[in-house]
Amino acid sequence: MRRLKYLFAGIILVFTLPAWRLLDWANVTLPFQVFLTVGIILWALIFLVLPLKLIFPRLKGWQLFLGLFAIGGLSWIAGPSSSMTTLDPELNHCGKLSYTGFFYPARGLFSNAHIDDLEARNQLCWVVKMISKVPSEIEASELADQLNLTKHKLMKPSRKYRATLPWIAFLLGKYLTSSDIKNSVLLIQNLAFWADLYTEEISARKYSWYDWPHSSLIKMEYGVIENNWENIHIQFSN
Repeated sequence: MRRLKYLFAGIILVFTLPAWRLLDWANVTLPFQVFLTVGIILWALIFLVLPLKLIFPRLKGWQLFLGLFAIGGLSWIAGPSSSMTTLDPELNHCGKLSYTGFFYPARGLFSNAHIDDLEARNQLCWVVKMISKVPSEIEASELADQLNLTKHKLMKPSRKYRATLPWIAFLLGKYLTSSDIKNSVLLIQNLAFWADLYTEEISARKYSWYDWPHSSLIKMEYGVIENNWENIHIQFSN
C-alpha cells in the first residue's frame, strides 16, 4: 500500500510544473486577482499538498493548511503582473508567483524551447500590463500622444513574437474605445503595421531532441494563436 501511495504521489509530482505553467494562460487572458489566487491555491492543494500528505502521512492538517494559506497570500500580494516599468520589455512582467514570473529571470539556464516559451509569455504579460494602464477616458487631443508612446514601447522588444498580436489588437482597440474617436480604419492600419513587425513564430521553430515534449507542446499552443490571431478576441477587466 505504501508503494502505491508513493507511486501515485510521484505521478502527481510529474505534472506539477506543467500544471503551474498552464495557469499562466489565465494570467494573460483572465487577469482577475481573486481568480488567479483561487487557481494557485487549487494547484497547490492538488499538486503539492496531496503528494506531500501521501509521502509524509504524519504531516498535520494545520501544517498543510498553513502552507496553503501562505501560498494564497503570496499569490494575492504578487498579483497577475510585476511592478516593473513597461518601458523595458525585457524586464520580468509576470507576477512573481506565476510559472513565467518565477523562472523568467533564470531563463538563460534553460534550453531554447523553454527560453522561447518564457520570453513569449513574458511579452504577453508586458502587453497585458500596458492594457491595464490605458485610461478609461482619453481626450481626442491626447490620443495621438498616447498612441505614439505605445508605438515607442512596442518597437522595443528584440524578439517580437507573433503570438502577441491578439493582445496588441486589444491594446490598440482599448485606446480607441477610451477616446471619442471610433475609427476602425485606424485600428486596421495599425494592426497591419504590427503584423509586419511581430513575426517570430514559435510554431516554425526547430528544437533539439532533448527539448521534447516541451517543444511539441509550445509549438502546438502558440501555433493556434499565430495562425488564428486575427480571429481571437481577448477580454480583460478594467
